[in-house]
Amino acid sequence: MTLLQKTSPLDEAWIALDLETTGLSPESDEIIEVGAVKFVGDEEVETFQSFVNPGRQLSDFITDLTGIVQEDVDNAPAFGSIAPKLAVFLGSAPIVGHNVEFDLGFLRAKGMRLSNQICDTWELAYVLRPDAKAYGLEALAGLLSATHINPHRAVDDAQATRQVFVTLVRELADLDEPTLTEMNRLAQRSGWKLRHILNSMNSTGTRSRPKIGDIPVGGAPRDRAQLMFGLDTRALSQRLKHDRPLRPNERLVPVDRSLVEDMLQSGSVFAEALNNFDERPEQIEMAGAVTDSLNSGGRLIVEAGTGVGKSMAYLLPAAIYAALNNRRVVVSTNTINLQEQLVTKDLPAMLKGMASVPELSDLDVHFTQLKGRANYLCVRKWQNLQASDNADETEARMLAKTLRWLQTTETGDRSELNLGHRSAAAPWERLSAQGAQDCISSGGPCFLRASREKAAASHIVVVNHALLLSDLAMGGSVIPEYDILIVDEAHHLEDEATRQLGFELPQAAFDDQFQSMIGERGLFNETLSAIRRSASGASRQKSVEEASGKAALQLPQARERLALLFNGLTSALFDTTEGQRRQNDESRVTSATRSQPVWSELEIAWENADILIAEIGTVLSELHKSLVGLDESNIPGYDGLMTEVTEATQSNAELRKRLAEFVVNPQDDGIYWATKNSRSQGIILHAAPLDVGDTLDKLLYSDKESVVLTSATLSTDGNFKHLIERVGFNDADQLLLGSPFNYEDAALLCVPRDMPEPNADDYQRAVNWAVIQAAQSSGGRAMALFTSHASLRACATAIRGPMKSAGINVLAQGVDGTPQQLVSRFLENPETVLLGTSSFWEGVDLAGDALRVLLVARLPFNVPSEPVFAARSEQYENSFNQYAVPQAILKLRQGFGRLIRTKTDRGVAVILDQRILTRRYGQAFIQSLPPVTVEPCSMRELPDKIERWLDG
Repeated sequence: MTLLQKTSPLDEAWIALDLETTGLSPESDEIIEVGAVKFVGDEEVETFQSFVNPGRQLSDFITDLTGIVQEDVDNAPAFGSIAPKLAVFLGSAPIVGHNVEFDLGFLRAKGMRLSNQICDTWELAYVLRPDAKAYGLEALAGLLSATHINPHRAVDDAQATRQVFVTLVRELADLDEPTLTEMNRLAQRSGWKLRHILNSMNSTGTRSRPKIGDIPVGGAPRDRAQLMFGLDTRALSQRLKHDRPLRPNERLVPVDRSLVEDMLQSGSVFAEALNNFDERPEQIEMAGAVTDSLNSGGRLIVEAGTGVGKSMAYLLPAAIYAALNNRRVVVSTNTINLQEQLVTKDLPAMLKGMASVPELSDLDVHFTQLKGRANYLCVRKWQNLQASDNADETEARMLAKTLRWLQTTETGDRSELNLGHRSAAAPWERLSAQGAQDCISSGGPCFLRASREKAAASHIVVVNHALLLSDLAMGGSVIPEYDILIVDEAHHLEDEATRQLGFELPQAAFDDQFQSMIGERGLFNETLSAIRRSASGASRQKSVEEASGKAALQLPQARERLALLFNGLTSALFDTTEGQRRQNDESRVTSATRSQPVWSELEIAWENADILIAEIGTVLSELHKSLVGLDESNIPGYDGLMTEVTEATQSNAELRKRLAEFVVNPQDDGIYWATKNSRSQGIILHAAPLDVGDTLDKLLYSDKESVVLTSATLSTDGNFKHLIERVGFNDADQLLLGSPFNYEDAALLCVPRDMPEPNADDYQRAVNWAVIQAAQSSGGRAMALFTSHASLRACATAIRGPMKSAGINVLAQGVDGTPQQLVSRFLENPETVLLGTSSFWEGVDLAGDALRVLLVARLPFNVPSEPVFAARSEQYENSFNQYAVPQAILKLRQGFGRLIRTKTDRGVAVILDQRILTRRYGQAFIQSLPPVTVEPCSMRELPDKIERWLDG
């Protein structure tokens, strides 16, 4: 007899409940429809439905979303009139909803407090389908083949919820007993919403958890009850085994350049093995140059325009070189999209083609993607949190989700999971390998170690710039040794180096650090509780108690002194007497700032705080010393506790070091500033290097046999001088390749001559008008790029009405969804105008007819007062022409690159900034673009220009 047959919750009556409302707030919004379905298993028993009069007008958004019109609710009863009937319908039956707390919150606001047992299909799906792309009801209904004809109508949503619930409960019943038992234990201890359904399915009730010391780590479980909280760690360890590390050949074998070039020509066996291969002379030339660089060593910088196929041009010679010589090549990219393209598309296709080439058929090329520590789950931390008596509801949910996932994952990489919204994803920080630099044992399964081992056995390792440069800053502890470095999207190298070689210190970091140590769920109390339940001696217990007592006194005092310091910094750096404070403020700290009398007072405040931070570090060291050597004392979660204490000690030291640098020990070549956001508490302290070129040269390039930098946008004014200077890539061979696309026939560039200057009062109105006219001329399929969120929002507000009348949607970044959501919706319905800022200037691929018109609101100059830009500008005699203009040119080239993505694309670019025509520097911008057809025009002529070009 199966567990489902024993105690199936589907044998009892349930109510699926859904409400439609005027908005998201129970305090300020109203219910407009109630729907409920009573059911037993697959059988629908009874349905309840009623519109509700909200006593207000429905917004157009709600009507469009739900299909509920004003007449429906005007003639409906008030909620108070239907509440008694709803209460009778609900009775004492358990209730299931999708994000059910939303519905219950509205009912509570109306005075209806229910004592029914609760279940949430969002929670069930989050755990049972850990990798689902989305957890919305519509998405789950599609995934699980549930009927959902009219989304956002109460009864239809309740019906869909019922079907999703039944399917997921059956999936829950199919879990093995140890997994189900562990999920139930988590639910009962934390008060998780799934506790009723899990308890009803667990025939033996809540089992007592095994002690860590009773469970063999990495060995065979003694019996099913002694699995590591439902996880077979021996099976996991077996999944994580990888090949031996590469052993480089003593003698280097060069790559045959002619072979590489022949492979990239039409008609070759390599080309025939690939789908839709096109011969491109630019690709062949680049591949030849990369081959020479690998063979002879040295540095190479290559700009390869859109359509060259640069990834294949460097991957092919790199793979051959690495396999012939058993050497490792690291390929670094900036964006996740390019990493995924290389690992899932380009590399597999290339290896397929190589296998068909007789000279290469015996080569066995291994590749992998390596990520930063925060991306991998730490099994020891996971075990420690599982062992905790104090896991809350969000942590229980995450533990259950990852338990399900851990039974199959081979990587432990968070990208395999959908962690959901921010609050749901928050517990991942406690489980990730971030900060686990000094893991105390090599025993047991470890995803971070396994990822390193796989990288050590791979010829090509794909990383991102953040990992490449953070690993550099930390002394190379993650990426295995490598001889060859290829940096794609190299135009981001300076910015990422600036981030990784500097720091960001939020005021809240101290609060978070101290909060993790004190209170019932704090580190000291957890350690004290664990050691009291162990077989450790009285002296050890006493030393832990003494450390906890000291911390209880020191932590509140440290908080008070830090509050005084940060209040002083806020007052000194963000004086609001000159006018109303902006939403986001930045204040640079210069030598002049530090010479002010107030800074001496801040140094005294820092000294007072620093004394206590140092004492807390001493107490943490004492706590660590008290735990050392107690691994045989049956301390619950011992390894995890040791890891947490070690991390807390290191984190405390790092916070102390950064605060000291900012206030009293600034670096001579450092840039320092603070930011304040009116939407969040506290300020954030920042530091960055004034110049990253020397550091990159000494620690990155000079350590490698060959380094290649490449991108589609590296040059300004037809040369690489600006980029080489910024990233220190001296003495490099240079190759500047155009695009194989015929831009003169593919793209039209329009610049309205009568466009107001960007600082003119009527400039925003003119931008709005141009966006409307352009989008109407192209039937949507338009994107406008902005340099200011305020300008974007103003445009979105102004054009929504006219665009709706024309049957064109408006999607605005930061207003209508995340960038990924906006791109997805744009591709689903191209009769849309998309408004974007920074993240839309590059990395967005809208090939084909999806994008026909690209508008640039203004030339993308940096804000002159931005601290890093301002500090670096001071290094130039003519900072505008020598620094600001080249930076803006690179940004414009990246934005323009969104328009023509394939050789069949055709479109119009519109630059709504007449400075490109009227200023001396304007010609440099135009010349930096591909050789498009350029037609200055008037605003009135713009719609006709667009229509004629697109019709041509």
